[in-house]
Amino acid sequence: MRRIFWKILLSFWLAILLTGIATGAIVTLYQDAKIAYSIIETGNRPDGLTESVARTLASGGKQLVLEIVKPQTVGKDVAGGPPVPFIVDQQGKDLFNRSVNDKAWAEAQRLTEQQANTPGVEKITLADGGIYWVFMPRRPPPFPHNIIFTLFDAPVFLLIMAILTSLLFSNWLARVISRPIETLRDGLKAVAKGNFDINVSQKLGKRYDEFADLGQDADLMAEKLKQSIQVQRRLLHDVSHDLRSPLARLQLAIGLLRQKPENTEQMLQRIEQECHRLNNLVGEVLMLARMESGVPQPKEDYLDLVELLKSLVDDAQFEAKDSGSVIELQLDETLNESIIIQSRGELLLRAFDNLIRNALHHAGRGCHIEISVHQELPELLVIDITDNGPGITEKDLGSIFEPFFRSNNNPGNGLGLAITKRAIEAHGGTITAYNRTTGGLCMHVKLPCMAQLS
Repeated sequence: MRRIFWKILLSFWLAILLTGIATGAIVTLYQDAKIAYSIIETGNRPDGLTESVARTLASGGKQLVLEIVKPQTVGKDVAGGPPVPFIVDQQGKDLFNRSVNDKAWAEAQRLTEQQANTPGVEKITLADGGIYWVFMPRRPPPFPHNIIFTLFDAPVFLLIMAILTSLLFSNWLARVISRPIETLRDGLKAVAKGNFDINVSQKLGKRYDEFADLGQDADLMAEKLKQSIQVQRRLLHDVSHDLRSPLARLQLAIGLLRQKPENTEQMLQRIEQECHRLNNLVGEVLMLARMESGVPQPKEDYLDLVELLKSLVDDAQFEAKDSGSVIELQLDETLNESIIIQSRGELLLRAFDNLIRNALHHAGRGCHIEISVHQELPELLVIDITDNGPGITEKDLGSIFEPFFRSNNNPGNGLGLAITKRAIEAHGGTITAYNRTTGGLCMHVKLPCMAQLS
């Protein structure tokens, strides 16, 4: 969804629409007001005044009107006193030398020609042939409306208003777009400096557009980078720590070999054993690094999960005879004999082999290990590997899948379960561990499958 696109589009469209409506309304009101201010006043209210002045003018002439009617004036405009109609001759001059509105005079001429009986407007022809129009213009609007009408008469003012309106809208739109970009830029600068707690989504506030999604993605990216760097640092620390022990033993064996050449065969066996441990450790570290790199690996192999588990159980059962342990594989009755899994090399083989051997080694002598397989959904398998051993403390359950974690100082390099977890996740599955209420530990694996073959 291109929400920011629609926001900008609708903002421009709404701004143009509102500007057009507001401009049309203002122009209409302004024109109506100007017309109302310019045209003459008609009706019963001015009819008595204009008719009285017209009769006086017709019977006594201009001189009588000048003697009888004495409006209070300041310059050419009426400042007070009773309202006195305009008496305008053919040249457009008022009898009392007041300013005459051309539109009002033209309207008076039109009304007396087209609507001769309009109340409030009179046309008088004197004996000397002079023609006068008697009418009253509408009163001008009070302050501050008269100032507004004057301003709207100036084109420069209208241009300034248009510029200010567009400037306000452009400023708002620029802030809507530039502020989240600046926040994102500052957050990325902080990440570049090593500060991963940027909280861009909180700084952006409540938004529901692409910028909000981008802020969440930036926070997620920073969190992933933080976790990756922490894992890398911890991995380097743990690798260096686990490499020191075999290297120290190698140096010790070489020193003893130099001191006692007669023990050459024994020391060479020790050196070979430590080299083998180093090789296994480096191999597992490299495998873990490849799996945590996030680079997808193609699933090129297809294997039968049932046959895989049977072969692993047979191999483990051979080792379990010496300790008196029993390993049992149980398949759900609804399952067919073959379950095909699309796999990546020997990852699943190592994963289940690690789980079975961990259960065998940590459950103790004479333990009972049960591997059950059932189908939870048409394309989802559940594999439970349980034992009746001592289990794991609750505080360690959440850490057993972390690299180099060893519970209760157990032997090993602590990479088996970490590789197992990543191998299962690489196949789209999940693995969890929990202590059974009856005692022992359960490894709960969910794994998608392609098909079952009868």
